Amino acid sequence: MLVDRLNRSREDEGFSLIELLVVIAIIGILAAIAIAVFSSQRNSARDASVKSDINSAAKVIETYYVNTQGYPADATAFVNDYALQVSPGNTIFYAPDGTTGFVVWGCNDEALQMYSYLSGSGGLDPTEPDAVAGCVVADIPATNIPTGVTPVEIGTGA
Repeated sequence: MLVDRLNRSREDEGFSLIELLVVIAIIGILAAIAIAVFSSQRNSARDASVKSDINSAAKVIETYYVNTQGYPADATAFVNDYALQVSPGNTIFYAPDGTTGFVVWGCNDEALQMYSYLSGSGGLDPTEPDAVAGCVVADIPATNIPTGVTPVEIGTGA
C-alpha cells in the first residue's frame, strides 16, 4: 500500500484544474483593481493639466495688466503678443470682469469639467468643477460669467 502511494505521487505531477482556476481568478481580480486605479490617475492628471493651464493664462493676463495698466478688453489684445501654451486636449476661455479683474475658464475634452479662475476672489474657484457637455463658450456656467460680457476662447491645445 505504501509502495502504491509512492508510485501514484510520482505520476501526479503538475497542478490540478482547480488550482489553475484559482490562480487565474486572483490575477483577474488584481488586474481589475489596477485598471481602476490607473483610470482615476488619468482623470487626476487631466484635472491638474487644466488647472495648470488656467493658472498660466491668469499669469499672462496679469503680465498684460502690469505692462498696460489695464486688463485686455478682448482676447486678441494679448493672445498675439503673449505666448500662451495650452496642453493637448485643453481649452481656455477669458472674459474681463469690469476694470477690476477677469475670469478664466478651462476644460479638457475628455474630462468635460469646467474649472473657473476668479481674479477678484484670488484664484481658482475652490468649489467642485461644473460638468459640461463640451468645451465651448456655450457650456460655460452662466453664474460665473460677468454681466454683459461674452467669454472668448484664448487657447486650445493641439
